[in-house]
Amino acid sequence: MLSKKTKVKYGEKKKKGKHPKVYIQIYDKWCKRCAICIQFCAHRVLIEDENGFPKAVKPVDCNICGKCVLRCPDFAISIREAKGNKNFGIS
Repeated sequence: MLSKKTKVKYGEKKKKGKHPKVYIQIYDKWCKRCAICIQFCAHRVLIEDENGFPKAVKPVDCNICGKCVLRCPDFAISIREAKGNKNFGIS
């Protein structure tokens, strides 16, 4: 069994990663399926689903560059960085 000190030590290492945790929200009602966001995504986080809507398949690879948000003509995408465990703040 691990001590509390060891659990904290390994827990802190596990939480730190190369990229921050990201939540990508796509509003289907606003999206007109132009695929501009998919084309500007450098890390291939977004792909087109069977209906033509963008879908975030690898949000872990997102570096929050914001190109998809800036290029979307309908403001149908928002990216949020995880702050702590529960709250998301707009980046």
